[in-house]
Amino acid sequence: RRERAMIPGFNTNLSRGQQAYHVQTEDVGGDTPHVLTLAYRGGAVVAQIKTPYSERLGPHPSPKAVRALMTSQHRQMIADIQAGKFEGERR
Repeated sequence: RRERAMIPGFNTNLSRGQQAYHVQTEDVGGDTPHVLTLAYRGGAVVAQIKTPYSERLGPHPSPKAVRALMTSQHRQMIADIQAGKFEGERR
């Protein structure tokens, strides 16, 4: 079985009020491939979204499908931050 090349991720810095956030999305391969999006505030993770490929894309997704999932998930996290969903949260 040939391993699929991992797709480069996204990084976005944004502010909500006086709070600065960093959102990072990456394609995580290995035995349980998934897309992982983390939101940081002050260096601490305040939220995450982890989506196994199999849940949304099936067992052998195309790079285009993985990229679309990454984009969607990254945008969702940014929208959640802009809506104030994680204010006051600390993990």
